[in-house]
Amino acid sequence: MIMPIDVEVNNKTKSPIADGFFAAVAEEAIGKTGYAFLREKNISISVALVSEEEMQALNKKHRHKDSVTDILSFFEYENIGEIENVAENDLFLGELILCYDDIHKYAQKQGIGLQKELANVTAHGVLHLLGFSHGEEMFGIQDKVVKKF
Repeated sequence: MIMPIDVEVNNKTKSPIADGFFAAVAEEAIGKTGYAFLREKNISISVALVSEEEMQALNKKHRHKDSVTDILSFFEYENIGEIENVAENDLFLGELILCYDDIHKYAQKQGIGLQKELANVTAHGVLHLLGFSHGEEMFGIQDKVVKKF
């Protein structure tokens, strides 16, 4: 079992999602990776919920894509090996920036529950913070996490 994860949420939108939701998704995602060494760490993550306009500006600045995206992940470590070598007990993984309105619109358009889609997007971001790249392993973990929500 993963220790409780400290998730600081900066909600700059009208999202009604409780801060604890993001911590629960992060704990589930990290737990599903099977990285036992993370159980001993005091893990923290920052989450920001931003408008479509702000997300588009951030996406343009950091990824050179002039469009809205559902999530951006800014990681502290390049890969799981770097994370494993952190000697301190406190471990800040990075920041997730979510566009609540974009996620909400996508969920409605696809006929997906909003909570499931938020869990999917959040788990996706957490896995990127751990150094995962898009692929079968990452998407498999994501699917397992979403089933819990």
